[in-house]
Amino acid sequence: MERFETSSFERTIMWNPIMRGLLGYGSTLIALYMFWFVAGRPLMVKEPEVDDNHRLYSVSYSPLEKDQSPFDFAKGLTISEKRIDSDMALLSRRFSCIRMYSATGMESVPAYAEKYGLKVFLGAWVSKNPVNTQKELQTVIELAKRHPSSVQAVIVGNEALLRREVTGPQLAAYIRQIRSALPDVPVTYADVWEFWLKHPEVEPAVDFMMIHILPYWEDDPVAIDDAIDHVRTIRDQVAATFPEKEIMIGETGWPSQGRMREAALPSIENQARFIRGFIDLAEDGHWRYNLIEAFDQPWKRISEGAVGGYWGLYDPDRIDKNILSGPVSNFPNWLRLFYFSAGMALLTLPISMRHSAMSVAQWLKFSTGLMVGAILIVMQGNQFAIVTRNGWENLWAGTVLIQAGIAYLMTLDAIASGYPLHYFSLDSTIHFLYNRVRFGTKGREPVHRSSVICLSITRLGVVICALIAVLGLLIDSRYRNFNNAGFIIPAIAFAWFSSRENRTASPDALERISAMILIAAAIGVFINETPLNLQADIWVGVCLVLAWPLWRRSSGSPLRHLSPYGILIFAAYAIFAVIRHHILDSKAIDATCLDHPAEALCLFRSMVSMMIYDKVFGWTSLIVTGLAIWLNVTWLMILAMIVSLGSMIFHNVDMGAIGFVLSGFVFLYAKTQPFKSNRP
Repeated sequence: MERFETSSFERTIMWNPIMRGLLGYGSTLIALYMFWFVAGRPLMVKEPEVDDNHRLYSVSYSPLEKDQSPFDFAKGLTISEKRIDSDMALLSRRFSCIRMYSATGMESVPAYAEKYGLKVFLGAWVSKNPVNTQKELQTVIELAKRHPSSVQAVIVGNEALLRREVTGPQLAAYIRQIRSALPDVPVTYADVWEFWLKHPEVEPAVDFMMIHILPYWEDDPVAIDDAIDHVRTIRDQVAATFPEKEIMIGETGWPSQGRMREAALPSIENQARFIRGFIDLAEDGHWRYNLIEAFDQPWKRISEGAVGGYWGLYDPDRIDKNILSGPVSNFPNWLRLFYFSAGMALLTLPISMRHSAMSVAQWLKFSTGLMVGAILIVMQGNQFAIVTRNGWENLWAGTVLIQAGIAYLMTLDAIASGYPLHYFSLDSTIHFLYNRVRFGTKGREPVHRSSVICLSITRLGVVICALIAVLGLLIDSRYRNFNNAGFIIPAIAFAWFSSRENRTASPDALERISAMILIAAAIGVFINETPLNLQADIWVGVCLVLAWPLWRRSSGSPLRHLSPYGILIFAAYAIFAVIRHHILDSKAIDATCLDHPAEALCLFRSMVSMMIYDKVFGWTSLIVTGLAIWLNVTWLMILAMIVSLGSMIFHNVDMGAIGFVLSGFVFLYAKTQPFKSNRP
């Protein structure tokens, strides 16, 4: 019988734990480097480059730094003239004109533009407040008279009709006021192309039309491959409708960061493709145009989500993103991301040292999980660094990353040890935490392994966070990002743990209802976003993977006695939805209230809008939820769910979702106690 001898190298790898460890970590670090190198590699854009010496027509300009916003002007913000001077020097190398949206706080911009030979489209911000609007108009009139050689035109209002802050006749009156004061200066208004078609009464008042065409923001978002043709088609349509007026494209561009809308994907590569393709189209057709925008404006994330802050040709530090020429990278910081990934991988050294006797097969599984998990956590951290705006969002980011990190480390420990990990059901985890809070460490609970407790609490947190996220994406998704990378790890980890369990399913309302909500909401997100949105498709898959072990671990729960509460909550939802759709979001009532703001219904809408802006509904939902949990009173928990539901419907979505999920969990726990027999 023939024998096959293994080489000394193979025997060393098979029997020497240190060599296996060095090989495992070495190959993982090499793989991580290759991944980020490929992800961050410079990409050649097929659209024609713009020569460095070629001056483009116009670009939107704001002098705000990355930590400033126009809301700060009311708090005493002043713009450094050194900043404006350096910006004008930079932009004058590539552009002939700049477009301003407001004169308030930026009165010195025309003077510095004049210094560097730049023309100015001077904007007056028109709002529903007539006093503030008149102040803007007077400031613009004074600046236009002071700088006649640099002011190319005056733009009276930007998307005021889209925001439903003025009527067409009111806007036309403002335009005529400027034309009367500045008879030698061309005057126009700027809005999304669709609103020019909806308000033809504005066209006779202007000298030329300034339309916005933003393929990403269309009601039916346009993919990057079709975006340039879309711009051509829309411009031709508007020109055919208003053949006697010159058409200038006042805004067009593409975002470099943010969430996908159907097939429209923000990325640096796609931004470069669109801008270069559009410039080629516009200059071939001898169009006047304005690109949005000169510099990234992170403050816009407040009102437009992450995507709003990243339309600039330069980043907030005025560093060229190579949008106009040269190769581009979707991950220009790829080397830093590699270092973070390598650091994540090396954090697992104690696990591999504790289980140094892992077989070759275990090492392969361990190394694969090591690499994939490190990439996902760093990708999620990179996304959070881009999208987070305030303390609440930083808290959310930290929670998601910590949960992903715990699941990552505990999964690798389970792979290395070869033993399955066990955890409590959601109901039993809440029971454990409740007794710990009530009785402390000397409570009545039996002693459990710390790994079981840690995994159980992490699982409860992941399910709660997933429910909050999916409800937000279902109810108010337009400016909300998908945190896919942060949830993939715990979703796969808990599905794997569940598949290795032999426990029989038990009646558990929390597990069953959580699974049902995740599945139903995920289907709703899939329908809303359409299958074209790959980010949404991944999120739906994550929700289904999270729901599977929840459904698997729970048998038919005795939920019939909960039906009256469900009917009550559904009725409350229907009432809130009717109020939002037929009162708050009604275009007909909008038009009425612009002309008759003192009517009772208009005053009610104004009051509710102010409460939404001040997050009154959100804070109320959190306060009532806190009281309900503290007092453990059934009617108060139902009230908390109803108030939280109203908060979500009335646009205070994040706070409302937190209140709804937490109060719902505690309510279900309290109402199903008589049916529970299993405890940790």
